[in-house]
Amino acid sequence: MARILVVDDDPDILKFAEKVLTTSSHSVMTATDAMKAMELLNVAHFDLLLSDANMPHYSGFDLVKTLRNDKRFQSMAIAMLTGLRERKDIDRAIRMGVDDYIVKPIDPLLFIKKVEALFKNKPPMEMPEVKFTETSELRHAALMVPGEVVAMSEMGMTLISPHPTPVGTILEINSPIFELIGISPPPVRVISNDRQDHDVRWLVKVTYMGATEAMLQKIRAWVFSKNAHRSRAS
Repeated sequence: MARILVVDDDPDILKFAEKVLTTSSHSVMTATDAMKAMELLNVAHFDLLLSDANMPHYSGFDLVKTLRNDKRFQSMAIAMLTGLRERKDIDRAIRMGVDDYIVKPIDPLLFIKKVEALFKNKPPMEMPEVKFTETSELRHAALMVPGEVVAMSEMGMTLISPHPTPVGTILEINSPIFELIGISPPPVRVISNDRQDHDVRWLVKVTYMGATEAMLQKIRAWVFSKNAHRSRAS
Protein backbone atom coordinates (compact mmCIF):
# COMPACT_ATOMS: atom_id res chain seq x y z
CA MET A 1 0.00 0.00 0.00
CA ALA A 2 1.32 3.42 -0.95
CA ARG A 3 0.32 6.87 0.27
CA ILE A 4 -0.74 9.09 -2.64
CA LEU A 5 -1.66 12.79 -2.78
CA VAL A 6 -3.78 13.89 -5.76
CA VAL A 7 -3.97 17.63 -6.50
CA ASP A 8 -6.54 19.01 -8.92
CA ASP A 9 -9.07 21.86 -8.91
CA ASP A 10 -11.65 19.60 -10.59
CA PRO A 11 -13.61 17.69 -7.90
CA ASP A 12 -14.71 15.06 -10.42
CA ILE A 13 -11.08 14.22 -11.24
CA LEU A 14 -10.28 13.97 -7.53
CA LYS A 15 -13.19 11.60 -6.91
CA PHE A 16 -12.34 9.47 -9.93
CA ALA A 17 -8.63 9.21 -9.10
CA GLU A 18 -9.38 8.44 -5.45
CA LYS A 19 -11.81 5.67 -6.40
CA VAL A 20 -9.40 4.03 -8.86
CA LEU A 21 -6.41 4.21 -6.50
CA THR A 22 -8.25 3.04 -3.36
CA THR A 23 -9.61 0.09 -5.33
CA SER A 24 -5.94 -0.91 -5.73
CA SER A 25 -5.53 -0.68 -1.93
CA HIS A 26 -3.63 2.61 -1.92
CA SER A 27 -4.22 5.28 0.73
CA VAL A 28 -5.31 8.52 -0.97
CA MET A 29 -5.66 12.11 0.13
CA THR A 30 -6.73 14.99 -2.11
CA ALA A 31 -6.17 18.73 -2.38
CA THR A 32 -7.86 21.30 -4.61
CA ASP A 33 -4.83 23.55 -5.07
CA ALA A 34 -1.07 23.74 -4.54
CA MET A 35 -1.31 25.58 -1.22
CA LYS A 36 -3.57 22.94 0.33
CA ALA A 37 -1.23 20.29 -1.06
CA MET A 38 1.76 21.88 0.67
CA GLU A 39 -0.16 21.98 3.96
CA LEU A 40 -0.63 18.22 3.74
CA LEU A 41 2.91 17.55 2.53
CA ASN A 42 4.30 19.42 5.52
CA VAL A 43 2.52 17.21 8.05
CA ALA A 44 2.30 13.78 6.39
CA HIS A 45 4.48 11.50 4.30
CA PHE A 46 3.44 10.61 0.74
CA ASP A 47 5.05 8.17 -1.68
CA LEU A 48 3.55 9.77 -4.80
CA LEU A 49 2.23 13.16 -5.83
CA LEU A 50 -0.16 13.35 -8.80
CA SER A 51 -0.73 16.98 -9.75
CA ASP A 52 -2.71 18.86 -12.35
CA ALA A 53 -0.78 21.53 -14.28
CA ASN A 54 -3.30 24.36 -14.54
CA MET A 55 -4.66 25.41 -11.13
CA PRO A 56 -5.58 28.77 -9.57
CA HIS A 57 -2.94 30.81 -7.70
CA TYR A 58 -0.04 28.37 -8.16
CA SER A 59 0.30 25.92 -11.05
CA GLY A 60 1.31 22.30 -10.85
CA PHE A 61 4.66 23.34 -12.37
CA ASP A 62 5.19 25.74 -9.45
CA LEU A 63 4.36 22.95 -6.99
CA VAL A 64 6.76 20.48 -8.62
CA LYS A 65 9.55 23.07 -8.71
CA THR A 66 9.07 23.84 -5.02
CA LEU A 67 9.16 20.17 -4.05
CA ARG A 68 12.20 19.28 -6.16
CA ASN A 69 14.11 22.12 -4.50
CA ASP A 70 13.28 20.73 -1.05
CA LYS A 71 15.47 17.86 0.22
CA ARG A 72 12.54 16.41 2.18
CA PHE A 73 10.82 15.37 -1.04
CA GLN A 74 13.76 14.15 -3.14
CA SER A 75 12.69 10.48 -2.90
CA MET A 76 8.99 11.11 -3.55
CA ALA A 77 7.67 10.10 -6.97
CA ILE A 78 5.93 12.92 -8.84
CA ALA A 79 3.73 12.72 -11.93
CA MET A 80 1.71 15.30 -13.79
CA LEU A 81 -1.96 14.42 -14.31
CA THR A 82 -3.10 16.97 -16.86
CA GLY A 83 -4.95 17.71 -20.07
CA LEU A 84 -1.96 19.62 -21.54
CA ARG A 85 -0.69 17.65 -24.52
CA GLU A 86 1.76 20.06 -26.17
CA ARG A 87 5.38 18.92 -26.40
CA LYS A 88 6.54 22.14 -24.77
CA ASP A 89 4.43 21.37 -21.67
CA ILE A 90 5.80 17.83 -21.43
CA ASP A 91 9.38 19.10 -21.81
CA ARG A 92 8.78 21.74 -19.15
CA ALA A 93 7.46 19.12 -16.71
CA ILE A 94 10.47 16.88 -17.35
CA ARG A 95 12.83 19.78 -16.70
CA MET A 96 11.02 20.42 -13.42
CA GLY A 97 11.77 16.85 -12.35
CA VAL A 98 8.57 14.84 -12.83
CA ASP A 99 8.86 11.06 -13.07
CA ASP A 100 5.94 10.64 -15.47
CA TYR A 101 3.41 12.68 -17.44
CA ILE A 102 -0.13 11.27 -17.50
CA VAL A 103 -2.53 12.87 -19.98
CA LYS A 104 -6.27 13.22 -19.30
CA PRO A 105 -8.82 11.80 -19.82
CA ILE A 106 -7.77 9.01 -17.48
CA ASP A 107 -7.98 5.39 -18.57
CA PRO A 108 -8.29 3.42 -15.28
CA LEU A 109 -6.19 0.42 -16.35
CA LEU A 110 -3.42 2.53 -17.89
CA PHE A 111 -3.54 4.86 -14.89
CA ILE A 112 -2.91 2.01 -12.43
CA LYS A 113 -0.14 0.56 -14.62
CA LYS A 114 1.64 3.91 -14.69
CA VAL A 115 1.33 4.32 -10.92
CA GLU A 116 2.73 0.83 -10.28
CA ALA A 117 5.58 1.50 -12.73
CA LEU A 118 6.51 4.60 -10.74
CA PHE A 119 6.76 2.50 -7.57
CA LYS A 120 9.15 0.05 -9.24
CA ASN A 121 11.71 2.86 -9.48
CA LYS A 122 10.76 4.55 -6.22
CA PRO A 123 9.25 1.96 -3.85
CA PRO A 124 6.83 3.20 -1.19
CA MET A 125 8.26 3.85 2.24
CA GLU A 126 7.11 1.70 5.12
CA MET A 127 5.40 4.02 7.57
CA PRO A 128 6.22 3.97 11.28
CA GLU A 129 3.81 1.77 13.18
CA VAL A 130 3.29 1.05 16.83
CA LYS A 131 2.79 -2.67 17.40
CA PHE A 132 0.42 -3.55 20.20
CA THR A 133 0.88 -6.70 22.26
CA GLU A 134 -2.03 -9.08 22.80
CA THR A 135 -2.30 -7.93 26.41
CA SER A 136 -2.26 -4.21 25.60
CA GLU A 137 -5.42 -2.30 26.48
CA LEU A 138 -4.86 -0.21 23.34
CA ARG A 139 -5.76 -3.17 21.10
CA HIS A 140 -9.40 -2.87 22.07
CA ALA A 141 -11.50 -0.96 19.54
CA ALA A 142 -15.16 -0.89 18.52
CA LEU A 143 -15.94 -1.02 14.80
CA MET A 144 -19.38 -1.97 13.55
CA VAL A 145 -18.45 -5.31 15.13
CA PRO A 146 -15.94 -6.14 17.88
CA GLY A 147 -12.35 -5.73 16.70
CA GLU A 148 -8.75 -5.16 17.72
CA VAL A 149 -6.28 -2.47 16.68
CA VAL A 150 -2.97 -4.14 15.83
CA ALA A 151 -1.08 -1.23 14.24
CA MET A 152 -1.37 2.52 13.64
CA SER A 153 0.41 5.06 11.43
CA GLU A 154 -0.18 8.68 10.48
CA MET A 155 -2.23 7.57 7.47
CA GLY A 156 -4.42 4.83 8.93
CA MET A 157 -4.83 1.75 11.11
CA THR A 158 -4.72 -2.03 10.84
CA LEU A 159 -7.43 -3.93 12.67
CA ILE A 160 -8.53 -7.52 13.19
CA SER A 161 -12.25 -8.23 12.82
CA PRO A 162 -14.26 -11.46 13.09
CA HIS A 163 -16.30 -10.39 10.06
CA PRO A 164 -15.36 -9.13 6.56
CA THR A 165 -15.93 -5.42 5.95
CA PRO A 166 -16.41 -4.31 2.32
CA VAL A 167 -13.75 -2.03 0.85
CA GLY A 168 -15.02 1.55 0.84
CA THR A 169 -17.09 1.14 4.01
CA ILE A 170 -16.96 4.17 6.32
CA LEU A 171 -16.50 3.23 9.98
CA GLU A 172 -16.28 4.94 13.33
CA ILE A 173 -13.67 3.45 15.64
CA ASN A 174 -14.12 3.71 19.38
CA SER A 175 -10.67 3.24 20.89
CA PRO A 176 -8.77 4.71 23.89
CA ILE A 177 -5.88 5.45 21.52
CA PHE A 178 -7.50 8.65 20.27
CA GLU A 179 -8.11 9.94 23.79
CA LEU A 180 -4.48 9.17 24.60
CA ILE A 181 -3.32 11.16 21.55
CA GLY A 182 -5.71 13.98 22.39
CA ILE A 183 -7.99 13.99 19.34
CA SER A 184 -11.55 13.04 18.49
CA PRO A 185 -11.82 9.75 16.55
CA PRO A 186 -11.95 10.59 12.81
CA PRO A 187 -14.15 8.50 10.50
CA VAL A 188 -12.18 5.88 8.58
CA ARG A 189 -12.61 4.18 5.20
CA VAL A 190 -11.81 0.50 4.63
CA ILE A 191 -9.14 0.16 1.90
CA SER A 192 -8.43 -3.58 2.17
CA ASN A 193 -9.95 -6.60 3.84
CA ASP A 194 -8.01 -9.89 3.83
CA ARG A 195 -8.85 -13.19 5.48
CA GLN A 196 -6.04 -14.64 7.56
CA ASP A 197 -4.72 -18.10 6.61
CA HIS A 198 -6.27 -20.86 8.72
CA ASP A 199 -8.16 -18.23 10.69
CA VAL A 200 -11.75 -17.04 10.86
CA ARG A 201 -10.60 -13.46 11.38
CA TRP A 202 -10.08 -10.68 8.83
CA LEU A 203 -7.23 -8.17 8.63
CA VAL A 204 -8.82 -4.79 7.90
CA LYS A 205 -6.79 -1.76 6.79
CA VAL A 206 -8.41 1.67 7.07
CA THR A 207 -7.42 5.22 6.21
CA TYR A 208 -8.55 8.36 8.02
CA MET A 209 -11.31 10.46 6.45
CA GLY A 210 -11.46 14.22 6.96
CA ALA A 211 -8.58 14.36 9.42
CA THR A 212 -7.26 17.91 9.81
CA GLU A 213 -3.59 18.85 9.56
CA ALA A 214 -3.53 19.37 13.34
CA MET A 215 -4.92 15.88 13.96
CA LEU A 216 -2.38 14.30 11.60
CA GLN A 217 0.44 16.14 13.36
CA LYS A 218 -0.65 14.75 16.72
CA ILE A 219 -0.93 11.21 15.36
CA ARG A 220 2.47 11.45 13.71
CA ALA A 221 4.11 12.81 16.87
CA TRP A 222 2.58 10.05 18.97
CA VAL A 223 3.71 7.31 16.57
CA PHE A 224 7.27 8.65 16.53
CA SER A 225 7.24 8.96 20.33
CA LYS A 226 6.86 5.19 20.45
CA ASN A 227 10.25 4.83 18.70
CA ALA A 228 8.71 3.60 15.45
CA HIS A 229 11.08 3.93 12.48
CA ARG A 230 10.45 4.28 8.77
CA SER A 231 12.36 2.22 6.21
CA ARG A 232 12.11 1.75 2.46
CA ALA A 233 10.10 -1.25 1.35
CA SER A 234 11.96 -3.87 -0.64
